[in-house]
Amino acid sequence: MKNIFKLCATAALVITTAHSAFAADSTDLKVQGTLIMGSCTPTLSSGGVVDYGKISLGNLKTDAVNQLGTKEITLTLTCESPTKVAWSTMDDQSDSIVDTQPEIEGNPTTEVIDEFGLGKTAGGVNIGSYSIITANNGDPIVDGLAGTVGISEDDAATWTKGGNGGAYSHNDGSRLMTYVDATGVPVAFTTASDILRVGASVQDTTTLAITDDTPLNGQATISVKYL
Repeated sequence: MKNIFKLCATAALVITTAHSAFAADSTDLKVQGTLIMGSCTPTLSSGGVVDYGKISLGNLKTDAVNQLGTKEITLTLTCESPTKVAWSTMDDQSDSIVDTQPEIEGNPTTEVIDEFGLGKTAGGVNIGSYSIITANNGDPIVDGLAGTVGISEDDAATWTKGGNGGAYSHNDGSRLMTYVDATGVPVAFTTASDILRVGASVQDTTTLAITDDTPLNGQATISVKYL
């Protein structure tokens, strides 16, 4: 049995509503939105699957967290015309998150909001967690040139440059990411590719108490937001 988890790429176009009262006995409903010239589509390499293969319980620790190592998957954003667009990640298995501080290239994840669940055992025990981090600055390719990741945690109101070591995805979709210029302003692009690094870890086998083959069952949804 293969132990895999999936990153499901999706895109959504949303119209928003707002209302305001002009009189005590009336109210207005407004439907807002913008028809943009080019839509954007996120895709992931390897069918969106990061595969850790078969993991022997005999090789795992009985009394400490087990780090499974770092793997890579490529995220590509393709737009019909130059467009300012960001993306975020939402954990579809958030009820199975457990703080196992998965390591990416030897560096542990220190915030639970950056950890995604790997599903549960047949006995209902949370198996472990994984984290996702973008490529180092300069490694993303934006319209053929080296790009810099930009981060927003206030729904695109303000942006900051990601660190040189990349930026973690938040498991609740609250962190937006895009690509920015030297001043930290999002840029319009047609194609952008980013190597996402993924680290996973599972609880000790005593806690897991597994008696049968058990799949890693992590899944997250990547969605785009037009800026």
